[in-house]
Amino acid sequence: MEFDLHSKIRAMSVITPTAGAAAGASTVGTIIDTLGFESIEYVIQSGTITTGSFAVVLEEADELAFVVGLQAVPAANRLGALPTFVVTDDADVRRVGVIGKKRFQRLTLVGTSTPVGDFSACAILGNPVSAPVAAQASVN
Repeated sequence: MEFDLHSKIRAMSVITPTAGAAAGASTVGTIIDTLGFESIEYVIQSGTITTGSFAVVLEEADELAFVVGLQAVPAANRLGALPTFVVTDDADVRRVGVIGKKRFQRLTLVGTSTPVGDFSACAILGNPVSAPVAAQASVN
């Protein structure tokens, strides 16, 4: 392979592997600061889904406290459909991208019908303003 993706992205943990089962009905992911990047791709992986279903909700805001300018990411700023997971979707990987118009981004898994499931999610920040992206000691 000739092309370098490694020095043009940053990966960040959004939902740890145990958080989905622990929270059940709603698992709010880590707020992602996109400063220095022009795109974000969320990768969501299910483990075992015992009951219910889960939908992905994307929100964005102008500031870290997620109060000023908080809104759902408009469909025009999403790349791909918002993923959903049902009990037959064990060990699936889904993704959705955001053309960030606001600096702070957040993914939430919202469960219905007595939801119980294991999930993890990460955010991959791309299109850096300055490359190469510094090496990361960890994914957070």
